[in-house]
Amino acid sequence: MIILIGLTLTVAPQVPYQITSCKIDVVFSNGVQRGTKTIISDDSGRLAKEMGTTYVDTSSNSDIPKEFIGSRTLYHTLIIKTKDSVFTIDLDSMFGSGRPALYSNGFSQKNEATLRTEKDTFQIDLSFNNEQKNIGEGVFLGKKCDIMDFDGFKIWYWKGIVLKKEYIISSTQKIYEYATSIDENYVIKEDEFKVPKNVKMQ
Repeated sequence: MIILIGLTLTVAPQVPYQITSCKIDVVFSNGVQRGTKTIISDDSGRLAKEMGTTYVDTSSNSDIPKEFIGSRTLYHTLIIKTKDSVFTIDLDSMFGSGRPALYSNGFSQKNEATLRTEKDTFQIDLSFNNEQKNIGEGVFLGKKCDIMDFDGFKIWYWKGIVLKKEYIISSTQKIYEYATSIDENYVIKEDEFKVPKNVKMQ
């Protein structure tokens, strides 16, 4: 579980993006982990991959038994999503696994279970019966976004893609995921969404 928090290619898009392809660089933090991701999508989000580097804050995990979080403090990961499958790969061990794709409103939109996991990390007792609510518009990285609220999680959507997610825990603590750059002219490589040949699939 520890390497999946902060990663977002866990579901496949149900509604196509309003842009054919792009590359987005992202930074994130959830209080116990922080890191960077590069997300590349094609075919309006039907194909995507996410390359991530995650650092684990051991001081924040001091109360969690090591058998639950492991001893590693650095992870390099790759997630590849095709139209019918999702492959999750540990680039440090070069082991991976695959499963059928699950459908949602977009690969960068965390589903209810994932949002619940992040909030439970901070032991927050919240109800998830509410749907996303449109709370206005804003500009992020020069892009006009619709801002939605999901039970305290604020999410900035641009052309169906999430550019920013934020949840305020306190005046000094928050969960966040921000795009830092967007390349709308990124050229998709021929093998962009293929599992590397040297990965051992389980």
